[in-house]
Amino acid sequence: MVIGKGTQGSRVIQILKCENYYNVINGYKELFLSQTATPDADEQYKTGTTFDEVYALYKFDRELRILYLQYILKIENTFKTVIAHEFSALYGHDNYLKIENFDISTEQKLSSVIQMIGDIQQELARQMSKHHNAVTHYMTQYGYIPLWVLVNVLTFGKIEKFYKNMKQADKVTISRQFRLQPDELAKFMHMLTLARNKCAHDERFFDIRFKERIHTRSISNFSVLGIVRAPDGSFTSGTNDAYAILIMFALLLSKSELKDFVTSIKTLFKNLNKKLHVISIIDVMNVMGFGLSWENLTQL
Repeated sequence: MVIGKGTQGSRVIQILKCENYYNVINGYKELFLSQTATPDADEQYKTGTTFDEVYALYKFDRELRILYLQYILKIENTFKTVIAHEFSALYGHDNYLKIENFDISTEQKLSSVIQMIGDIQQELARQMSKHHNAVTHYMTQYGYIPLWVLVNVLTFGKIEKFYKNMKQADKVTISRQFRLQPDELAKFMHMLTLARNKCAHDERFFDIRFKERIHTRSISNFSVLGIVRAPDGSFTSGTNDAYAILIMFALLLSKSELKDFVTSIKTLFKNLNKKLHVISIIDVMNVMGFGLSWENLTQL
């Protein structure tokens, strides 16, 4: 890999004083390698690879995280709002610590509910110790925290578990508002929680892979995306990658929000493409799961 000399070399040194070498080079070199390291040979970069090109991919990924996080937070807020409203309508806004208001049909589920309630109590205590304005106000004035206030201090992961522990009929009520089946909504929220954490912790994102896969049978016109199938019948992309998240966006965001996201990510692709020479923007998009017909998701 060419680093550069003179002024160029000095610029690279200045960049690496601010950015961790491991994060930039080791984190983003894979697409630029013609040969990976083996016990008998060192890794080899593709001819013409420069630090600037690797760094361009690194910066693209950072901008990508910021963009994805912006829209994941929109979905998180909607999810919390719907749960707070529907649960409170069913049980009152101060009865989220009562185990009988959740699914305790088996010993395992009862244990899960008890653990969740314990986590909520710990979070309330933590927020009180921090003198969180809303939490402290309601606790001192009324002796309880309404659920619609509580959800604002619970992490996406905790509110996801709250939903999973709800009674099946109650989950159906909530999932209908997202036009999804209860289990599918739970899977979406779990995957989005993992994606949110990657974005928030500044981890490499463009090549994200989930252990779970989104259901495609429930998406009636999934075929418009033009994603090919593997020999075993599974889709080769769009189910557990960065594009899968965008498919979730297509189903969970408003049309205008989705349009804004598509416009923004196209700009990111365009800007990165100008800086790539050894690899192509198609190489990057393929890793992300974006096929040639990726924009058709606006038709879902």
